[in-house]
Amino acid sequence: MSWRLEIAHRTLYQYAEPVHSSYNEVRMIPRAGGNQILLSASVTVNPRASLYTYVDYFGTQVTSFDLHRAHDHLEIVSNSHVEVLNYAGPPTAVDWKTLGGAKIQDDFAEYLMPTPYTELDPDREQSLAEMIRSAPTPELGLSNALEWVDSSLSYQRGITHVQSRAMEALQLGKGVCQDFSHLTAAALRAARIPARYVSGYLYPGESHSVGEIAVGESHAWVEAWLGRWIGLDPSNRVDHIDQRYVAVAKGRDYADVPPFTGIYYGGSSATPMVTVTITRRQ
Repeated sequence: MSWRLEIAHRTLYQYAEPVHSSYNEVRMIPRAGGNQILLSASVTVNPRASLYTYVDYFGTQVTSFDLHRAHDHLEIVSNSHVEVLNYAGPPTAVDWKTLGGAKIQDDFAEYLMPTPYTELDPDREQSLAEMIRSAPTPELGLSNALEWVDSSLSYQRGITHVQSRAMEALQLGKGVCQDFSHLTAAALRAARIPARYVSGYLYPGESHSVGEIAVGESHAWVEAWLGRWIGLDPSNRVDHIDQRYVAVAKGRDYADVPPFTGIYYGGSSATPMVTVTITRRQ
C-alpha cells in the first residue's frame, strides 16, 4: 500500500529593522529512493533570489541562496508531492557478532561515533551497551533501546530547543522529537549499532480522508542499520515507520539536517513563523 502526500512548508521571518545581506540554506525537498518516490518539488523565496541546488555529503538536496539588498522579511515556501510505500524491506538476519565485525564498524564509523548532540558519559554508555546487547538479537536490542528512552523522557514542548543535547534532555527527563531521536541514536551507538538522525514530515494521525488538509510539522526520527536501515520513531513509540513518514534529510544529528539555516548582517534577530500542511491525495 502507498500514500501520495502533498506537503506545503512555509517559513517567515519578519525583521524589526532591515537586514542588508543574508546567506541561506534550505533542506525541505523530500528524498527520492528507497520507499519514497518524489513526484514534484519546488522552493521559492521572497524577496526573490537566485537559487542554487546541490546534494550534500549525506545525500540531502540543499537549496542555497543569498540576498544583498535591504529586506524586512524573508519567506521560504517549499511544495512537494511524494508517494510513500509502506514497505519495511526484507527480514534482517544480522547477529551481534556480524554487527561487531571490523568491516561493519569501519563502513559505518560516522554513524557509530558520538557527536556533540549525542555524547553521553562513559558510565552511562557502558550500562546502555550491556542492556541493549543483552537481547538475543540486535533487532530485539532495538526494543530494549526504545523502552529505555521511553522510560527516560516524557514528551513536552518548550523545555528544550534546537541546540539542546541528549544529556541535557536526559537530565530534564523531558523533550521533543529531536531529543528522543538524539538519545535513541546515542543509546544505539553505545551498543555499536549504526544509527542516523532523520528529519522530515509525519502525517498527523490516520483518520484524515483523501483530499483533507491536515496541519503538520517537521518531525525527527532515527534509522538503525541491521543489514538494512530500519526506521524508528521513539517519540511516538513506533518501531517500524510506515507511509505516514516522509524523509527529507539524514545525518549524524540535527546539525547535519536543519530545514533552514543562515547568517545575516543588519537588523535584530527574529523568531520564525512556521506552518506545515499535509494533504493526502491517495
